[in-house]
Amino acid sequence: MKGKVADLGINKKIVPARVREARVSRGYSLADLSELLGVTSQAISQYELGTSTPSMAVLMKMVDTLKFPLNFFLKPKENINHNYVNSAVYFRSMKSTPKKLKDAYKYRIQWADEIHHYLKKYINFPEIDIPQFDAVNEIDFTFIEDVALNLREYWGVTKVPIDNVVELLQDKGFIICRLVFGNKKVDAFSQHYNNVPYIILGSEKSAARSRFDLAHELGHLIFHSHIDEESIVKKEILDRIEDEADYFAGAFLLPSDSFSQEVMSTSLEHFVFLKRKWKVSISAMIKRCEKLSLLTDNQIRYLNAQMTKKQYWRNEPLDDAIPFELPYLFKQAFELLIENNIVTPDEILNELSYKKEEIDSLCFLPKSLLERKQRAQKLTLINDN
Repeated sequence: MKGKVADLGINKKIVPARVREARVSRGYSLADLSELLGVTSQAISQYELGTSTPSMAVLMKMVDTLKFPLNFFLKPKENINHNYVNSAVYFRSMKSTPKKLKDAYKYRIQWADEIHHYLKKYINFPEIDIPQFDAVNEIDFTFIEDVALNLREYWGVTKVPIDNVVELLQDKGFIICRLVFGNKKVDAFSQHYNNVPYIILGSEKSAARSRFDLAHELGHLIFHSHIDEESIVKKEILDRIEDEADYFAGAFLLPSDSFSQEVMSTSLEHFVFLKRKWKVSISAMIKRCEKLSLLTDNQIRYLNAQMTKKQYWRNEPLDDAIPFELPYLFKQAFELLIENNIVTPDEILNELSYKKEEIDSLCFLPKSLLERKQRAQKLTLINDN
């Protein structure tokens, strides 16, 4: 049985979809991986189709090259619910994001879903609580304003600043993760997957800008679940849904009926004061004032000129003072399992079959949480009697 997984003395076989998942999630083309493994692109394609199986030497090289545990390639994809139609993946800054990079990051939502699926065997997560809004033929800004205000009312945050957007959405059934993207091509992305709303945020932005990204992705999940992957790449559709999500983010974070009453000056110092209260960037507040016609065109130009003069477009006052909103649901779930001796860190890692560092990153875990715990050997005296 040369070249078969049975050489390892186990009955499981390589799951072809996992080979493709590992390759694409690392950003490799068939040609890229072919060069790294020393086999043909055709051979890798056959592994991914399941028409042939890699030799043990190739499999071990695949494990080392793609940085996945061996168990990952043997783990069936069991938690796919075919009763649900998954939405497209919405990428912030999508126009400048290479397709290879988008395809790689899309799998992070599937990994988050597998982790969620695993934890739900033991943990009760908040139920999804998103109201249904009437369908309209064309979404305009008036409709978006109404939805933002109605959603705030439904969630009990009618006119006040939202203290913690991550906490609010997690309480309503959203699964939120943070990643260090390590590039400027991706800020955040989201998807309805297996009927669960997932949002993946970057960790490179200020807390205020990250809150806006989160509200932007919320807008996509509310308004654009009907748009498929083929349509979302069309420029006119992409431009439209990005404008709608941006407008929603402003309307949701800065409600028209209460924020408008607080804009009383065109000085940047006044907007710094507002930023401390609303936890929204000055640039986003200026844009919101423009959309609501709270200031004249000349006043908007003056504020933008002042932003440029003070070099505030990238680094604003209070960027370091407003704390990041950290996802905590997965962390709490893992802590509950470990502290109550339901499962061990080793059992978690073996079941999930991802690298520990991958889980730590996606779930925003402290490095020590899933570390192996060394058990002290208990010694006893020999009884001479």
